[in-house]
Amino acid sequence: MLLAACVGFAPLTVSGLTEAQMTKSFEFAISAQSLSAALVRYSSVTGIDIAFDGPLFANLRTSGISGDLGAEAALTRLLAGTGLTYRFTTTTTVLLIAPQAASDAGSADGATSLQPIILQGEQARGPVDGFVATQSATGTKTDTSLKNTPQAINVVTKDQMAAQGSATLTQALRYTPGVISQYGDDSRYDWFTIRGFRPSRYLDGLRLPFGSRGYAQPRVEPFGLERAEVLKGPASVLYGQGDPGGLINMVSKRPSATAPNEVEIQLGTDKRIQTAFDLGGTINGDDSLLYRIVGVGRLTDTQYDYVREKKAYIAPSFTFKPDEGTSLTLYGSYQRIDSPGGGGAPALPANGTLYTGIYPELPRGAFPGEPSFDHYKSDQASVGYDFEHELDENWTVRQNLRYSYIDTDSQRVQAACIFACAPTGFDRYAWAFPESARAVTVDNQAVRHFQTGNFAHTALFGLDYSYESSRYEESALQFIPAPFNGMDPVYGTPVTRPPIATRIDQDRSQIGLYAQDQVEWDNFVFSVGGRYDWANTDTRTRTSTSDNKVDQKDGKFTWRAGLVYNFDSGFSPYAGYSTSFNPAGGTDRAGNVFQPTTGEQFEVGVKYQPEGSNSFITLSAYHLTQDNVLTPDGGTPTRNVQTGQVTMRGVELEGKAEITDAFSVLASYAYTDSDITKANRSNPADPSTSNEGNRFAFVPRHQASLWLDYALQTSTIWEGLSFGGGARYTGQTFGDNANQFDIPSYTVFDAAVRYDFGKADPKLEGLKASLNVNNLFDRKYVSTCIAATGCYWGEGRSVYATLKYSW
Repeated sequence: MLLAACVGFAPLTVSGLTEAQMTKSFEFAISAQSLSAALVRYSSVTGIDIAFDGPLFANLRTSGISGDLGAEAALTRLLAGTGLTYRFTTTTTVLLIAPQAASDAGSADGATSLQPIILQGEQARGPVDGFVATQSATGTKTDTSLKNTPQAINVVTKDQMAAQGSATLTQALRYTPGVISQYGDDSRYDWFTIRGFRPSRYLDGLRLPFGSRGYAQPRVEPFGLERAEVLKGPASVLYGQGDPGGLINMVSKRPSATAPNEVEIQLGTDKRIQTAFDLGGTINGDDSLLYRIVGVGRLTDTQYDYVREKKAYIAPSFTFKPDEGTSLTLYGSYQRIDSPGGGGAPALPANGTLYTGIYPELPRGAFPGEPSFDHYKSDQASVGYDFEHELDENWTVRQNLRYSYIDTDSQRVQAACIFACAPTGFDRYAWAFPESARAVTVDNQAVRHFQTGNFAHTALFGLDYSYESSRYEESALQFIPAPFNGMDPVYGTPVTRPPIATRIDQDRSQIGLYAQDQVEWDNFVFSVGGRYDWANTDTRTRTSTSDNKVDQKDGKFTWRAGLVYNFDSGFSPYAGYSTSFNPAGGTDRAGNVFQPTTGEQFEVGVKYQPEGSNSFITLSAYHLTQDNVLTPDGGTPTRNVQTGQVTMRGVELEGKAEITDAFSVLASYAYTDSDITKANRSNPADPSTSNEGNRFAFVPRHQASLWLDYALQTSTIWEGLSFGGGARYTGQTFGDNANQFDIPSYTVFDAAVRYDFGKADPKLEGLKASLNVNNLFDRKYVSTCIAATGCYWGEGRSVYATLKYSW
């Protein structure tokens, strides 16, 4: 990406490259193109940043390079015929010098003050320019290209979130194959499945709290992210306990000397008003001390009657770099959400939503609660640090630590079906379910680069620890006797908060010791890793009639192996095998604690990064199995045993391509064959009470999406105008494993219009406006239905207008 650094730059003593760097060769495949674009590719491959002493002339081109070359030899060939020379100011920074600048540099005083333009390649943990990412640290915890990672990884960049108007993480991942959001518009949580399973969620590589019931999970603000990454398949080899579908890792904005400052205001449907800012830069005039502060404030109604949201978010961070090889970043965040009406999409009866042949259809804004009672509040905060130090040319050590706290309080009046379940007359009950959690997570890593003959190794050694303490309280259910008419609601029934009936205190800890080696030889990349975890879960459940305590101690070894071959054409076929484990709470009828569920995945595929093109395509096929799944005990149906099994088979395709400077395409498709392959009968005498042979809940067989983005190329006032449009298809799903609730497929369309005022008038540089419309045609559909009174309308049409200024 092209980043302008508005700082003074004085020539430094030429340090040149070390002997190891001079002898190291890189695989280049840079076609004939503009010099600026070629230098970005060069920087991505070598990790060397490039500074220039003025504007880089737009008409400069290079004939390109290909093959194995050293860093200096490659740069010399790229610059051939341009008239530019260069010199290394540090081991990782090159200064390009124009003929006039070289003359000035040789003047009497021997110094000049320059305003450099920095060309930086994409960093695995940093921002991405545009929609196409090629690097990620999520899959390997090292700076590895996506094509060299033997698992499918989907990356949603900050620019894609902005272009598609993503206001939540759910919206940010809606064009990602194999990722399904379970509910409608929700101000509280982001609920997903990946390849059929609920993913673990990470922020900057560290696990986020979840609580014992999942209500103490932080809501991550997309405006504070550089990217969101989805790692598909088992990931226990690096991250420990988790279901085998995969995980979501979000990468926060961090201090930078080159990131632009920006402020914005947004207005939209449902009386939405939002302000946001992203400010940062240097504190002491150089890159040794940097800061960044990101903030969001929002007031809005929702598509549901009486449900509103008030939100405040602030996230400061500071980076200290005493030398080239050392970095310490301190950060914190605080977020408060106050949502009258309960915060989430109301749960409605299936009659009137899923079933409308006999019953009248409930409106999208139907609210079965009590406006004076329903409420959701959350406070979440975190503090932490990221530390990295290069011991020498071969060894790098890192330590990342974060403490997180979240406190949520929910109380709602919900629909019930005791005697009847018509939308014009159903029962209701009031309940409350607050949950809080505190968590500390630390990850220690050591990375070593070394050579054995013709084999180049990147070895990773790690030790991580996480601890979470949570408390969940659930009230008794207070039934409201008067029938409620959802078509013509009358509110005002007196409701008081019921007393607590169940309290769950849970402490969970995990210690993991892991190692991984990535070996490069010729065009082959082989990776293998292993990990052992010690996981403890102590759960105390108290009710008015019982006090039970269950202490679980689990230990498990998990591993992964994969192979990639990189053809010169840009195709990279791969194959991989990975395993996972996840503790299963509870005991059998004999009082024995359950063993962890285990998962394994075989995956093959091909990744394609065309030469000279900013695009990336992944095609993967996988076979995923989870064992030790809980299923009813045939002898005591109210208890469970671990004889269940779930199998997922699928094919996923994702392509992101910037075809030209003006036209980009994002396309995806997922086919998933889900099958409950083993399950007991809850009633031994009734075969229909077994889920064996059923499809897994929330998993469509087919899912597809397409987004097109085009910017006008003209020298008129319309030059800054660009358009985007997309379609999302979700196939038929079931809302439960018994396959009782059949949710039809649906397709929705989105659109965007943007205008860059600086393209029309240089005096307005940095001023941009955008209009995003989600669900353009206001398609009304049921997003999911988990019970007779647990159906949710999908998100209706929303329109957001944003005015942003960057400098």
